[in-house]
Amino acid sequence: MNKRFYQAVAAAVLLAHGGCLFAIENIEFNGFLTVGATRSNSSVDSQNGNIKDSINFDQDTRVGVQVSADINARMSVTAQLLGTNREDDNFDTTFDWGYIRYALSENVDIRGGKIKFPTFLVSDYIEVGYAYPWIRPPAEVYSSNPITAISGADVLYRARLGSTDLLVQPYFGTANDQDALVPQEVLPALGLAPGSVEYENFDAKDMAGINIALSNDFATLRAGYLQTRVSASAFGVKNEDVTFWSAGASMDWHNIIAYTEYFQRDIDGLANAFFPNQKGWYATLGYRIDRFLPHLTFAQLLDDNSNNDPGTGLEQDSVTLGVRYELGTGAALKAEVQRAEPKSGTRGLFMEPTDDVTIYSVAVDVIF
Repeated sequence: MNKRFYQAVAAAVLLAHGGCLFAIENIEFNGFLTVGATRSNSSVDSQNGNIKDSINFDQDTRVGVQVSADINARMSVTAQLLGTNREDDNFDTTFDWGYIRYALSENVDIRGGKIKFPTFLVSDYIEVGYAYPWIRPPAEVYSSNPITAISGADVLYRARLGSTDLLVQPYFGTANDQDALVPQEVLPALGLAPGSVEYENFDAKDMAGINIALSNDFATLRAGYLQTRVSASAFGVKNEDVTFWSAGASMDWHNIIAYTEYFQRDIDGLANAFFPNQKGWYATLGYRIDRFLPHLTFAQLLDDNSNNDPGTGLEQDSVTLGVRYELGTGAALKAEVQRAEPKSGTRGLFMEPTDDVTIYSVAVDVIF
């Protein structure tokens, strides 16, 4: 953990307790930490991180601090700092998200700033590993959208329908200077060798979407839709249309837990080489036995090129067997074994073509 992280936290503390011209009440600090290790039986790197045939602590290890404060009876501010070590062996601290919330009424809030992108079931808290059963949410679905937060605004409308809570969340904004991994299939066009790692910036503008969720004491149903325009100068892509929709459900009933989600991504023009049309799904089922939660996940990523043209679409199936053990309040130990198999002659979610790959992972998640 480097100096910049502590400096950022110290600055937040000073702003909260010192240097303010007015009193801010009810300041809260919360945090989370994941320490994880991964290893696979293949020398081929995973597209989604540093996972190969040596033990690696960088992929899943992260720490975050959340600060929230009430400005007055209707207004509050919340922000999160996140420290990760996923690239270049440097522990980087970023302003992950932060926003101002204003309560228009008992049921309606408006938020503005940098807000979490509500794409999937656990998108709002995807960095907080303690909040879900896996070490990593299934990549066949969650890797499909590299944008985790947008600069813009949303409206949160909540209503009670009998024993069910309704959330309607329209949002709009932009996501500039986003890093995306260049598909291996188009690297030669950039003068690069397949198997190398190359990130390019892209911009997403005119983002408009909606997230709708129904939840009760033991289950949640959600659906979302997004349309935007993307530009990527490295590919000569400018303002190409993108649509993205997803649906999912989760359940925690007695000792049974279940998750399932589906997505579909459709992209026009040259941007299709950068972000190919894809669809995917996963299903997780687990059963809680005292402090243990064994669970099984099936996942699939599919090419969705309806024109059957050669492209950069990827296909992969995976099966993950995992167990979570509660270490006490706010702490959990997790272990997983995953078998991933690229399909249809593609490399799946790996940097180069490979046979079946087995990935071993362990992690400790805490919240504080």
